[in-house]
Amino acid sequence: MAERSIRLIANITAIIFLLIGCFFLTVVTIGLFRLPDALSRLHLSSKCDTLGALSIFLASAIYAGWSYDVLRLVAIGFLVVITSVTSSHAIGRSALKMGLRNFEEEPPLSNPRSGEKNASDT
Repeated sequence: MAERSIRLIANITAIIFLLIGCFFLTVVTIGLFRLPDALSRLHLSSKCDTLGALSIFLASAIYAGWSYDVLRLVAIGFLVVITSVTSSHAIGRSALKMGLRNFEEEPPLSNPRSGEKNASDT
Protein backbone atom coordinates (compact mmCIF):
# COMPACT_ATOMS: atom_id res chain seq x y z
CA MET A 1 0.00 0.00 0.00
CA ALA A 2 2.82 2.42 0.86
CA GLU A 3 4.62 1.66 -2.38
CA ARG A 4 1.46 2.43 -4.33
CA SER A 5 1.02 5.83 -2.64
CA ILE A 6 4.70 6.69 -3.25
CA ARG A 7 4.27 5.84 -6.93
CA LEU A 8 1.13 8.00 -7.07
CA ILE A 9 3.01 10.98 -5.58
CA ALA A 10 5.86 10.41 -8.05
CA ASN A 11 3.43 10.35 -10.96
CA ILE A 12 1.71 13.54 -9.82
CA THR A 13 5.09 15.26 -9.39
CA ALA A 14 6.15 14.12 -12.87
CA ILE A 15 2.93 15.50 -14.34
CA ILE A 16 3.51 18.85 -12.61
CA PHE A 17 7.05 19.12 -14.00
CA LEU A 18 5.80 18.07 -17.44
CA LEU A 19 3.19 20.85 -17.37
CA ILE A 20 5.83 23.36 -16.24
CA GLY A 21 8.04 22.33 -19.15
CA CYS A 22 5.15 22.61 -21.61
CA PHE A 23 4.33 26.05 -20.22
CA PHE A 24 7.88 27.33 -20.79
CA LEU A 25 8.02 25.89 -24.30
CA THR A 26 4.65 27.50 -25.10
CA VAL A 27 5.94 30.85 -23.82
CA VAL A 28 8.92 30.52 -26.17
CA THR A 29 6.70 29.77 -29.12
CA ILE A 30 4.43 32.75 -28.47
CA GLY A 31 7.35 35.04 -27.61
CA LEU A 32 9.17 34.33 -30.87
CA PHE A 33 6.21 35.79 -32.73
CA ARG A 34 5.48 38.66 -30.33
CA LEU A 35 8.88 40.13 -29.44
CA PRO A 36 10.10 42.97 -31.64
CA ASP A 37 13.82 42.33 -32.16
CA ALA A 38 16.29 39.48 -32.53
CA LEU A 39 18.12 40.03 -29.24
CA SER A 40 14.92 39.84 -27.20
CA ARG A 41 13.92 36.67 -29.02
CA LEU A 42 17.37 35.22 -28.40
CA HIS A 43 17.19 35.98 -24.68
CA LEU A 44 13.73 34.47 -24.37
CA SER A 45 14.56 31.35 -26.31
CA SER A 46 17.82 30.68 -24.48
CA LYS A 47 16.23 30.91 -21.03
CA CYS A 48 12.83 29.33 -21.56
CA ASP A 49 13.99 26.53 -23.86
CA THR A 50 16.51 25.45 -21.24
CA LEU A 51 13.97 25.60 -18.41
CA GLY A 52 11.35 23.79 -20.47
CA ALA A 53 13.70 21.02 -21.55
CA LEU A 54 15.11 20.55 -18.05
CA SER A 55 11.61 20.39 -16.56
CA ILE A 56 10.61 17.71 -19.06
CA PHE A 57 13.83 15.79 -18.39
CA LEU A 58 13.13 15.99 -14.66
CA ALA A 59 9.58 14.73 -15.20
CA SER A 60 10.94 11.83 -17.23
CA ALA A 61 13.51 11.01 -14.54
CA ILE A 62 10.88 11.03 -11.79
CA TYR A 63 8.53 8.89 -13.84
CA ALA A 64 11.26 6.36 -14.76
CA GLY A 65 12.40 5.89 -11.20
CA TRP A 66 16.01 5.16 -10.35
CA SER A 67 17.73 3.51 -13.32
CA TYR A 68 20.48 4.10 -15.83
CA ASP A 69 18.03 6.11 -17.90
CA VAL A 70 18.14 8.80 -15.22
CA LEU A 71 21.91 9.10 -15.65
CA ARG A 72 21.40 9.54 -19.38
CA LEU A 73 18.81 12.24 -18.77
CA VAL A 74 21.20 14.05 -16.41
CA ALA A 75 23.93 13.93 -19.05
CA ILE A 76 21.59 15.21 -21.76
CA GLY A 77 20.32 17.97 -19.45
CA PHE A 78 23.89 19.04 -18.70
CA LEU A 79 24.66 19.21 -22.42
CA VAL A 80 21.48 21.21 -23.09
CA VAL A 81 22.44 23.78 -20.44
CA ILE A 82 26.01 24.14 -21.70
CA THR A 83 25.15 24.33 -25.41
CA SER A 84 22.18 26.67 -24.95
CA VAL A 85 24.16 29.23 -22.99
CA THR A 86 27.20 29.02 -25.27
CA SER A 87 25.29 29.25 -28.52
CA SER A 88 23.11 32.13 -27.30
CA HIS A 89 26.19 34.07 -26.23
CA ALA A 90 27.91 33.46 -29.58
CA ILE A 91 24.84 34.46 -31.60
CA GLY A 92 24.25 37.59 -29.52
CA ARG A 93 27.87 38.65 -29.72
CA SER A 94 28.00 38.21 -33.49
CA ALA A 95 24.73 40.14 -33.86
CA LEU A 96 26.17 43.06 -31.90
CA LYS A 97 29.40 42.98 -33.91
CA MET A 98 27.36 43.14 -37.10
CA GLY A 99 25.67 46.29 -35.81
CA LEU A 100 22.26 44.85 -34.97
CA ARG A 101 20.44 47.29 -32.69
CA ASN A 102 17.78 46.69 -30.08
CA PHE A 103 14.23 47.77 -30.83
CA GLU A 104 14.19 51.01 -28.81
CA GLU A 105 17.89 51.56 -28.26
CA GLU A 106 19.30 55.03 -28.81
CA PRO A 107 22.43 55.28 -30.95
CA PRO A 108 25.61 55.70 -28.90
CA LEU A 109 26.85 59.26 -28.48
CA SER A 110 30.52 58.32 -28.52
CA ASN A 111 32.73 55.29 -28.76
CA PRO A 112 34.70 55.04 -25.50
CA ARG A 113 37.33 52.79 -27.06
CA SER A 114 38.23 55.13 -29.91
CA GLY A 115 38.60 58.21 -27.73
CA GLU A 116 36.07 60.20 -29.76
CA LYS A 117 34.19 62.95 -28.00
CA ASN A 118 30.78 64.24 -28.82
CA ALA A 119 29.43 67.78 -28.53
CA SER A 120 28.02 67.26 -25.03
CA ASP A 121 31.44 66.28 -23.59
CA THR A 122 33.04 69.71 -24.27
